[in-house]
Amino acid sequence: MPNSKKVGVSDIAKHAGVSIGTVSNYLNYPERVSATLKTRISRAIADLGYVPKHSGGQIPASNTTPVIGFVMTDIEHSLFTSIFEGVQEVCEDHGMQVVGLNALSDKQRQSDMVRLLIGMNVTGILLSTVEDSPEDVAAARAAGIPIILIDHTNPRDADPVCSVMSDNVSAGQMAAEELIRTGCTRLAFLAHSFDYESVQDRQLGVQKAVMLAGRNGGDARISSGVIDSGGLYVEDGYESGLAIAAMPEGERPDGIVTVDTPLGVGVINALLEQGVRIPEDISVIACEEAQVKPLGSLPLTSVAANATDIGRKAMTQMLDHMDDADAHVHVTALIKPTLIRRASTRR
Repeated sequence: MPNSKKVGVSDIAKHAGVSIGTVSNYLNYPERVSATLKTRISRAIADLGYVPKHSGGQIPASNTTPVIGFVMTDIEHSLFTSIFEGVQEVCEDHGMQVVGLNALSDKQRQSDMVRLLIGMNVTGILLSTVEDSPEDVAAARAAGIPIILIDHTNPRDADPVCSVMSDNVSAGQMAAEELIRTGCTRLAFLAHSFDYESVQDRQLGVQKAVMLAGRNGGDARISSGVIDSGGLYVEDGYESGLAIAAMPEGERPDGIVTVDTPLGVGVINALLEQGVRIPEDISVIACEEAQVKPLGSLPLTSVAANATDIGRKAMTQMLDHMDDADAHVHVTALIKPTLIRRASTRR
């Protein structure tokens, strides 16, 4: 007999081969779902033994439904849409709703949205920020609204709140260790926006892997450098790839860790265009798993952030805070990433 408590909306979606949003519509707005998809989803629910936690399988009327606000750094980045799915899954399992707002990587826009949610008197706020934002945290706390940071730690001198993030140091370290393990000795960390906490942590992880590889009689040839890509998009990776391909063969890196997926796609496209063999001449690995179009001409090895789990964990902490604010302990939770091997690195 399946244990329905361990089955979530994302499990149903995966089993049925549909999106979480489609399952959500099936449960709450069935008129929006085609007959074919209804059959697949109902079969998945039966197979897994899923039982919605809110009574009757329906979310309560909107005027009585607790609402969580999620301010995302940039909705174009699939990391945040995946986090949103994890948040949505837990919310719907507890008779709640989540609204997502796009800050477009603009700090002032982010602050305006936090204050908009405060004015709406939402039940809680999830805030994904690329910079320290103690004033946004303080505003929510002053309004008596629980706030949890996502993908960023809380400044030491700010009001205490929970934060949930991918273990970016481990992501950088895992990426570099994979290159070293497969024979790369001249590593380069390709990145931009070095004031971002996630970029700094991933660079630290790469440096840590190189340092550990050279200890205790390790390979003294292993080294690492940093290349500023000038941006974080596919075109920035492409321009960096052209510059790397033009380096003398004995000086250019034989292993590249890109801070994000778009840079990895761009650098691969440029290197292949210039006749550089991947992974024979240069291996490429990204410190994240994101959906990028165009995907490029070669599948990219990556270290995935398990973003849906970040969303689930953030909402679990939010529920704990809502249940008993006085007993709640503010913590920083790190979600371990996962290595996904593809054709851009050696075996």
